[in-house]
Amino acid sequence: MSFSISRWLRPSRPECPICGKTPVSSSQQQLLPVRHPKPRSILSRVCPQCLKGLPWIGSPVCRICGRPEVCPDCPKRGERHFVFCRSAVRYDNRMKDLLALYKYRGSEKLEPLMAAIVASAYERINKELAPREIRPYFHLATSVPLARERLEERGFNQAERMACTLASWYGLTYRPMLQRNRHTEKQSLKNRRSRLADMKGNFTALPSVKMNLDHRSPKPIRILLIDDIYTTGSTVNECAGALRAAFTESKETDANGVEIYGLLWARS
Repeated sequence: MSFSISRWLRPSRPECPICGKTPVSSSQQQLLPVRHPKPRSILSRVCPQCLKGLPWIGSPVCRICGRPEVCPDCPKRGERHFVFCRSAVRYDNRMKDLLALYKYRGSEKLEPLMAAIVASAYERINKELAPREIRPYFHLATSVPLARERLEERGFNQAERMACTLASWYGLTYRPMLQRNRHTEKQSLKNRRSRLADMKGNFTALPSVKMNLDHRSPKPIRILLIDDIYTTGSTVNECAGALRAAFTESKETDANGVEIYGLLWARS
């Protein structure tokens, strides 16, 4: 049996976080839809086949929800509390499987990848809103909270984890700002009407949201609200409504002084 010490001393090659195969070559990295070095480095470990399978949303058709085709939901919405939403990928069967591995089976090795994927949508929002701005466009970043029962069952909030990682990469101020008032069954099992009814009044802002507001606070206050999936937009809209209500209770902020933008990992 032959033995080569150089084989043992050679640094191990990084594996694709999705399938475990060889990552993309340097020539293929030009296809990566992020510019920041940290999420770009994470995505560069994805193998060519898995990278090709990521259903990126490049140019949304609906300018409100970010859907890559004509949206039947946004024209039906009676009151919208967010400015617009953008998502990184389509929620197809491959993305369902990937999210399930992370969200329900606790595959923590996927956590950096999930944040790196949503970073592509964050960079598109920045390019859309402030293409020449160097500093972060948003004053605060937050995430959609889980109900206490769901958090105890799962052990972590996937939206919060992605939001915190993204905030650390791009120099955003992350703050927990919302609480969920009641436990609901999984939204994936419900139709649009049931989702809207379930989410109505299900979120309120934490008391700390109204603290530290004075005449020196920026106008408008721009908040980035992060979650994993956008389906009907009821969750994002209710959260945005709760935040706007909390901020406008302050004498220092009126209804036009708060702008909420949604950032989602996937759009169903």
